[in-house]
Amino acid sequence: MTKIFWVTCPQCQGEFYCHWHELRHKQIKLLCPYCSHQFLDKESSKIVE
Repeated sequence: MTKIFWVTCPQCQGEFYCHWHELRHKQIKLLCPYCSHQFLDKESSKIVE
């Protein structure tokens, strides 16, 4: 089973999920699908694992 985590965009507060093994704690910027803001996972206003 694929492990995911949910993040909340710090700019628009849109929630979306990401692949945990590829993106969590990797210093790779996430791209919000709602407003196109780029941010690191640690900058998310809410993370649900």
